[in-house]
Amino acid sequence: MPKAIVITIDQLGARYLSPYGNTWNPTPGFDQLAATSLTMEFCLSSSTDLDQCMTSMLSGKHPLATSTHVSLLQQLQKDGQSSVLIQEGDSLSSIPICQQFSEVHSVPFTKAGNLANSIEDTSIAQFTGLTLDLIEQQLNHDLIWIHHAGLGASWDAPMQSRERYFGEEDPEIKEISLPPFGPLNDPDDPDEIMQNVHAYAAQVSVLDTCLGLLIEQLKEEVSGLDEQVLLIVTAPRCLPLGHHGGVGVDHSLPGTDQLHVPMFLSRLDNSASVGLSRNTSLCQTESVYSTLSQWFEQPDSNNPYAHQSLLDHLQIPGTPYAALSEQCTVSIFPNGSTAIHTPAWFSVQSTAGQTQLWVKPDDRWESNQIGSRRQDIVAEFESLFERSTQIATEPISLAESLQKQLLR
Repeated sequence: MPKAIVITIDQLGARYLSPYGNTWNPTPGFDQLAATSLTMEFCLSSSTDLDQCMTSMLSGKHPLATSTHVSLLQQLQKDGQSSVLIQEGDSLSSIPICQQFSEVHSVPFTKAGNLANSIEDTSIAQFTGLTLDLIEQQLNHDLIWIHHAGLGASWDAPMQSRERYFGEEDPEIKEISLPPFGPLNDPDDPDEIMQNVHAYAAQVSVLDTCLGLLIEQLKEEVSGLDEQVLLIVTAPRCLPLGHHGGVGVDHSLPGTDQLHVPMFLSRLDNSASVGLSRNTSLCQTESVYSTLSQWFEQPDSNNPYAHQSLLDHLQIPGTPYAALSEQCTVSIFPNGSTAIHTPAWFSVQSTAGQTQLWVKPDDRWESNQIGSRRQDIVAEFESLFERSTQIATEPISLAESLQKQLLR
């Protein structure tokens, strides 16, 4: 009987990891993971709301969808299989679908009062250590889900972890130990954003070290099992750090800095060797559900391409990518805005119906709003926004102008 281990790291942005092209924040743990994984380069959260995103991962149901879905946990239970959630604090306890796990273990959350003196003293290291203590006892479960919530709650990395990012002419290092949720004091001051980014990056660096230790221990624990073991490492959403006006999803304008999450798939067992593989197709967090359903031999059907299982791309090297015309994601934000990402463009529509257009995929910070210069593309997106629910639930065929940036 196959097993699966899923690690979700709330508010981890892909762009702060070296496998996603970051050159100033080395993350060797994630590099090692990527070296033996399928890495999805463009995985977009369906929602920046944690409840909605976790529900989408476990049910395959996009937050805009109206149909009812049987959750993965209900499917496993029906087939006599069990699941366990190891969560930091009670971070997922209030989400109804997360109450369907066969067993739930809450690792105490250590709230930072000050910066730690060493990596071993950080809240991430303490969570990792307590999780490792639990793992050996939980290997009898078919699905093990580990959820770390600390990136959005504690920035207690040692000062030396922050100091390495700063040069002589950079602003003073912030000694904050908690994320400074709220609007920026001066949205036009790049120094304030830099201080937040470097404090966050130091925390990601600590996470990188701890995740490497956790995965190595997991490999050792499953080495004696006869079962095949799938590993998924991803995040439900990202933490905006001020590039769009404020820190935290409630204080930031919509952008891909809240949506672009890492997605790694690998095998922990010795029955198959998985090498470095990268896929540039657009996918969404519902793919976690579809992938696990296929892994547990309960394949899902007729989803949008962005929600389909990634398992074939992991197990069968050279599996063709989706056609550009099939690649499209739709995401929602707390302020009611909706975003659509295509291979060539990124667009956001407010609740008042105002549509903004951003060049993609290279303009990662949405600093280049070009709607006034490409009204033809804006009109294409306005038609798509009218079909948001359909895009979230059914396969789609995009116009050629949305697949690549054609000269007019």
